[in-house]
Amino acid sequence: MIPLYMGYHYQKIYRKHVFSYLSRFFLLYAFIGLSSNIFFYVRSSTLNLRDYWLVLFPVSQGYFVYAVSCVLLFCSIPILVHWLQQTSFDVLKKIAIVSTFMFVLLPTLFGKDIWAFQDGQNFVWIFYLFFLGYILSRLDWHKKMKFSFVHLCLSIGILFGLILLMTKFSLVVRSDASTANRFSTPYTLFFMYYTVSLFTILEQLSQKIKLRVSGPVVSTSLITTLTLTSWALIAHRVSQYEKRFFPNSGRAWLMNIFEFAGIYLLATLIFILVCLVLQKTWVFKKLNSYLTFDSLTHLVQKLQTVKSWIYRRRSIFYVGLFFYFFTFLQIFLLEKKDTWKQAIQVAIQLFASRQSTVILTTFIILAFFLLLLLLTNRFWYVFSFTLVIDLLLTVSTVIKYKLREEPVYPSDLKMLNGLSELLAMVSPVIIISGIVIVLFLTISSIIIQRKLQHRYALKFNWKKRITGIAILTVMLSGVFFINHKNSPSYLLFNLFRVNKTFFNQKDAVRENGPIIQFLNNLDIKIMDEPEGYSKTKIEQIMKKYEKEAEKINETRNDWLENQTLILNLSESFSDPSRVPNLTVETNPIPTITKIMNETTSGEMLSVGYGGGTANIEWQGLTGLDISNLSPTLVTPYTQLVDAQKTSPNITNLFDEKIAIHPFTASLYKRKDVFEKFGFDKFYYVDSPDKLTYTDKVGDSRYISDESAYKETLKALKSNEETTQFIQLSTMQNHMPYGDFYDQLDYTAEGSAVIDSRKHELLTFMQGIHYTDEAIKEFINELDNIQKPITFVFYGDHLPALYSGNDMKKYGLEHHETDYFIYSNAYSRKQLQKVSKKVVSPNNFSALAFEQANIKVTPFYALLTQVANELPASTIDPISSVSNRYNGKQIFVTDKNKMISEKELSKEQKSILADYNYIQYDLVAGEQYSATWAEQKIEK
Repeated sequence: MIPLYMGYHYQKIYRKHVFSYLSRFFLLYAFIGLSSNIFFYVRSSTLNLRDYWLVLFPVSQGYFVYAVSCVLLFCSIPILVHWLQQTSFDVLKKIAIVSTFMFVLLPTLFGKDIWAFQDGQNFVWIFYLFFLGYILSRLDWHKKMKFSFVHLCLSIGILFGLILLMTKFSLVVRSDASTANRFSTPYTLFFMYYTVSLFTILEQLSQKIKLRVSGPVVSTSLITTLTLTSWALIAHRVSQYEKRFFPNSGRAWLMNIFEFAGIYLLATLIFILVCLVLQKTWVFKKLNSYLTFDSLTHLVQKLQTVKSWIYRRRSIFYVGLFFYFFTFLQIFLLEKKDTWKQAIQVAIQLFASRQSTVILTTFIILAFFLLLLLLTNRFWYVFSFTLVIDLLLTVSTVIKYKLREEPVYPSDLKMLNGLSELLAMVSPVIIISGIVIVLFLTISSIIIQRKLQHRYALKFNWKKRITGIAILTVMLSGVFFINHKNSPSYLLFNLFRVNKTFFNQKDAVRENGPIIQFLNNLDIKIMDEPEGYSKTKIEQIMKKYEKEAEKINETRNDWLENQTLILNLSESFSDPSRVPNLTVETNPIPTITKIMNETTSGEMLSVGYGGGTANIEWQGLTGLDISNLSPTLVTPYTQLVDAQKTSPNITNLFDEKIAIHPFTASLYKRKDVFEKFGFDKFYYVDSPDKLTYTDKVGDSRYISDESAYKETLKALKSNEETTQFIQLSTMQNHMPYGDFYDQLDYTAEGSAVIDSRKHELLTFMQGIHYTDEAIKEFINELDNIQKPITFVFYGDHLPALYSGNDMKKYGLEHHETDYFIYSNAYSRKQLQKVSKKVVSPNNFSALAFEQANIKVTPFYALLTQVANELPASTIDPISSVSNRYNGKQIFVTDKNKMISEKELSKEQKSILADYNYIQYDLVAGEQYSATWAEQKIEK
């Protein structure tokens, strides 16, 4: 209809300066695109640089083929009309007949898109429609065509009839409806009949009612409608975030369609009105004046102006270009490459996939350079200083990466006090080379600066310099807020797809480069300081819980010489039957279900979904609550433990401490963390303390839970004389869930899992069944060991399989796993079953000691009060979906109801305050209570 209209009313267009409209078209489209991106960010909290690139350059991804074709036609109309008017009308009619035969009749006969018209989007087809409209205009078609309404009804009837007929044929011949639309594509005779009929009757109506609509209204309406309905990006976002479950009722289905169409229509109308008002604003007119051009000659003049502006500032652009390639080299040096061939492949891959990282790093360096330049107006001094800083960070990162497989952290700057010790670890060749480079840059910059001062000096007045300094200072200060959710720098880093997986600093620095990863780790606040924090306050709390420990211990038993505790984190373990909108036919975990019915058990609140294992592990070992920490501290193992002078944890209570993790230990810095925590032995793949049992189930890549429990039994039986603590993290049910097992015995149905991932769910269910069988054997073995053993079993998080559910609606259910505390036969005489339906990982130690009915230290008396008197606490499950940001703290009662701190009783608030004071003191304060928290049970 649009190209037909342009051809029919060519006289309204061809005398205009068509190029002058392009800038307005583009600004309207860009406004709608940006507004849509912002809308969907609010809806889904997702940012993607590609989305904004497409706003500016949609053609680069093949978007808007139809719109681009129409714009090309619009720009070509003066030339086309001039040629058409110079040509005999008889010749034009013959051309129209031949082109219609080729473009309409032949595709109809063959039933194929023989000219690659792409459903009517190709520019050749668009130009043909314009030509057809021109011919119809010269024929005064709307005046000559009689019974236009009859023609329209007939054309619609033919179209619908052919669709129904072809559907029947297709079902008979192909057993599907793949050819149902064979004759209803834009370039078939029947569709063209409908198009011309509809166009004619609309034209006749407009002539009768004397309808006159201004050009800006028409163009604004077309651009808005086309963008909102045809842009693949918006279509993807709508289908991704506005989808609904398919209703059982046909009436409900139809109402949903009408509702959705109404919302879309309303949004379009609102956008049209906003865009019409926008075009009258000063900002729009100013931008339009910068971008508009009347002719190609005028465009060349504008480009020459831009070229001149860049040339006058070429030195700044050269600096940006230099640091662009320098950043590329930084990242290249961190990649593994053993041969020249691999080096070339790595370089190509980096260039193709890391542009966003390189560009963002270049912008940051350039902003730092410009700030110093505006402050000093000494180009070469600033350039050399910036380069030296960048070189130092690059070299130190490469050296540290090779030695410890991690980047340079901001906290490492504290080590500069021991500079001589640091230099002793570095090759003398590197030190000498570094000194030579620094001396060369210093001397050369002094010489060049003195000789070329006038050429490179800034010509800005003081007002512009001060304004520039203020803007750049504010921009660069954003590096201290990179991990503050929804801050400008947070959004910018997300926009450039910066890897914020703090648990794997090795891979993150390879992906982000030294500078961005350094800045990533800069914005880390451990915990807000409680009001009134002081040594006196901490001492008061310690004395309070010393008395509480004495009170608790009056009814508790002494620790036996070989008292034993096992904390078992079972990777991704969770009962799928508890997942909303999922029905499990047969229980895959009958043994664990039976144990949970007979002993202390319930649901554990996980701060992660599909990930975040070490965060749960940290809470279990330390008794501290991650929801008390700052939003910027998302991974305590990598961001906190190094910063602590001492790290009190449950191992302090035991004589022998063993960690078993049948997987690599490179993630989360576990080797360093467990060493600081005081573990005597750490069994992992390729560890000095070798794993004895490494069998796997089927084709799984992970060591089986059965092997992990055998390893644990070996450790248990090797020590019957002293107290023993074992931290066991099993890995069998870690993602991905491929075709691992020979048989899949369990099924589930429901909308919680999308069809493409149901096989993964079946694999997961088979895996947890093997865990169930391993637990059954392990429990039997524990009952045969003649020493008191308390066994805490819990899943760390749900697997990320339930994307069919709305996280905002089922966030809590998606952050609850299963736990139980089991006492072996030897210790069952003094067993005291605990009633705690919903727990946090930091409750486990206190609950285990309570079930074992053994004495506690003052610190664990505090944890006992927290476990028994406070509802379980966690991060708001809706705000912590990504495992990369700590949301607000919430509490969950045993009735599975979420409440806030305000809803706690006065006594509960007092206990929570005591707990927060102690936690702050241990993780971010002066550690007045560290020795108190580390003390052992007096025997």
